[in-house]
Amino acid sequence: METLIFSHEIGIVAGIFLVAAYGLMNFGILTTKSPLYQSLNILGALGFAYTALSPFNPGLLITELVWIGVAVGFLWKIFFGSKGAETVVDINVADNNSPQHSSMAS
Repeated sequence: METLIFSHEIGIVAGIFLVAAYGLMNFGILTTKSPLYQSLNILGALGFAYTALSPFNPGLLITELVWIGVAVGFLWKIFFGSKGAETVVDINVADNNSPQHSSMAS
């Protein structure tokens, strides 16, 4: 089976995108709420998904499609918001500061 056009080059660039996103997040330059971070993840996963088509690698393809779905979901959340997630965070913060929580820690 023949590899796709520019498969090797696309795979290298995809790897650079994913490692850059991961590194920039770990060094505190980007956060998961950054559109750039999510975009780098999407582009990297798209590149690896392309390279998984020929020769066909179902494990890599499925992993990258899920990765794309998660990153697109977070990108959607960044731009269009989700009030529900903020409420959960507020509730958890309030629970951690409650008198009940303090007495359990003693």
